Amino acid sequence: MGKGELIGRVIKIMPYGAFVKLDEGGVGLIHVSQFNESELGENKSPVKEGDRVIVNIIGKEKAGKLNFSFIKKIKNDQDPKTPEFSKGGLEQKMKKFLRESQDTQTDQKKRMQRHRGMAA
Repeated sequence: MGKGELIGRVIKIMPYGAFVKLDEGGVGLIHVSQFNESELGENKSPVKEGDRVIVNIIGKEKAGKLNFSFIKKIKNDQDPKTPEFSKGGLEQKMKKFLRESQDTQTDQKKRMQRHRGMAA
């Protein structure tokens, strides 16, 4: 994540934008003008309630309300603070690889034994 980027959850969609509650606390608005034209589509919002998003603070009103720019939507079960291989991801992939390798070796051993049994 870049400097100044914050993570939050979309709590309300309105015709003029999306309200986001930050993980650190605080609520702000991503105005519809902050979304790219290609992101808008038919429903006029690339996000829906409950989506996790990364935003940047672009302003603060006198009443303390925050204004955000939209960076990106976070995919399900993705931790934006860590690379893909952390949080057990690499460990799980290694375990799967080792398990599959052992299964392959076992299968190969059985084929060799059958082959030798037939040749003898």
